[in-house]
Amino acid sequence: MTLQRKMYVTEGRKGTGQMLSYPQTLGSYLFRRGLHLANVLFFVYYIIPDQVVFLPKRVGVIVLFMIIPLVVEMVRTRKGIVLLGQRLHEDRMPGSYAWSLWSTTLIILLLPQQIALPVIMIYAIGDPIIGEIRLWRKNLALPLGFIIIFLLFLPFGYGIIPGTVGSLFMVIGESIELLGEFRVRPELLRFYGKGESFLNRIYFKTDDDATTQLIPALALGLLYVLWPGFFPEPLFWPLF
Repeated sequence: MTLQRKMYVTEGRKGTGQMLSYPQTLGSYLFRRGLHLANVLFFVYYIIPDQVVFLPKRVGVIVLFMIIPLVVEMVRTRKGIVLLGQRLHEDRMPGSYAWSLWSTTLIILLLPQQIALPVIMIYAIGDPIIGEIRLWRKNLALPLGFIIIFLLFLPFGYGIIPGTVGSLFMVIGESIELLGEFRVRPELLRFYGKGESFLNRIYFKTDDDATTQLIPALALGLLYVLWPGFFPEPLFWPLF
């Protein structure tokens, strides 16, 4: 018998006006949380050499964590497949794991390690903690989340000002998503035939796994440009 969590997840289905409630299995719950925690392993990026075999490591990261997930999600959403750890609304839109990988990769490629590494690793730990607090006491999720995230910035050498900025904007990022429809004119992309094109059926919804990383990273990036002295030195260097 499959173990079920006592909590049922309720979601609205676009275009139907229905609210569907479904049980989240223990395996699905643990797998989803595990994907979050796995982001801490991205510190490896900073200890491997710039050239890996015959490719620069930046190119390898783009292929592994941006292009491959994009291809997988294009196939999966076209077929309406929901994988382990995913929710019902992810059948026709990119899954949270993909948003997480894309955001993490952008942050690594565009921002210095002093910003990228703390944001990525604290997101991996802090976002699940906020999620659990929300299940326990919804009104305490954001204030307690802010305190916990601020404390997590301290081991990375962050002072009060950058720690506060990072914590505040990470809580904001965890709290927002973008909703809308992604529409492309079929004739522009030469989608001819019966019915509506696949692209024009995509309901566009970002995931907090993206905004929880990108929003604090952008805020800290701006602070770094204005006052680089607020930030510590990098923690990791290539091993050889």
